[in-house]
Amino acid sequence: MPSHPPNTITTADTDITFRPGLWSQKKMATLYDVAVIHGTYPLLWGCPWTQPARLYQRALRPGLTVLDIGPGSGFFLDRFAPADLKLHLLDRYSGSLTAAATRLARYRPALHTGDALDPLPIESSSVDLVILGMVLHCVRGQDIAAKEAVFDHINDALKKDGAGEFIGYTVLSHGVRHGLLGRLGLPLLNRKGVFANTGDSLTDLVKALDARFDIVELTVRNSVVLWQVRTR
Repeated sequence: MPSHPPNTITTADTDITFRPGLWSQKKMATLYDVAVIHGTYPLLWGCPWTQPARLYQRALRPGLTVLDIGPGSGFFLDRFAPADLKLHLLDRYSGSLTAAATRLARYRPALHTGDALDPLPIESSSVDLVILGMVLHCVRGQDIAAKEAVFDHINDALKKDGAGEFIGYTVLSHGVRHGLLGRLGLPLLNRKGVFANTGDSLTDLVKALDARFDIVELTVRNSVVLWQVRTR
C-alpha cells in the first residue's frame, strides 16, 4: 500500500469526511476531555482514565511506528508518548482527526480518513503498535463477530513474530458489570447511533483476539474491557 507524507489526509469515503455535529473539531478540542475522558469513562462505565493510561505507559517507547485508530482528542498520546515517534492517526471524521492532529502536531502525524472495517491505508507488517481506544463499541455491527474485520486489518498492519503490539479498550454489553448510569446510558447511546454494541460480549471479544494474537493481558473494569496483545 502507498505511504503518505506527514499531514496528508487520505479519504476513503467523502460522505463521512466532513460530518459536523458530535465529532466536530471544536467539540473534540474543547469538550471531549471533560465530557468523555473525565465524564463518561468513570461515571457511566466505571473506568477512570488512569486505567487505560497504564496501557499507553507500558506500550509506548521511543522510535516506534504507531497507528492510533479513533484517537479522540489525542489526550493519551499527548500525555504519555515519547518525543521520538512516527505517528499515524485514522478516524472516520475530519473534525476529530484534525483536533487530535493539532494537539499532536509536534509529531507531524500522517492523517488518514477511513473506517476501521476497511483495509487500512498502511503498509502491511510496518507498524509496531496499534491503538484502538473506546472505538470498537462505535463500529457498525450487531456483535463482535460482525466487527472481526477490524482485527484482521490491524493484524495485517502490525509487524509479525511478536514484534507488533495491539492495545485497546471498549465498552461491552454482555459479560461485564454495568452500574445504574451505565444501564441507562447504554441503550440510549445505541438508539442514537453513537454506540453500536448491543451484542458485544466479553466471550466473543476474547475469542476474536485469541484467534489472531497472543494475549498478554486482558482486564475487565466494570463496563470496560482493556487488552494488550502481540502478533504471532
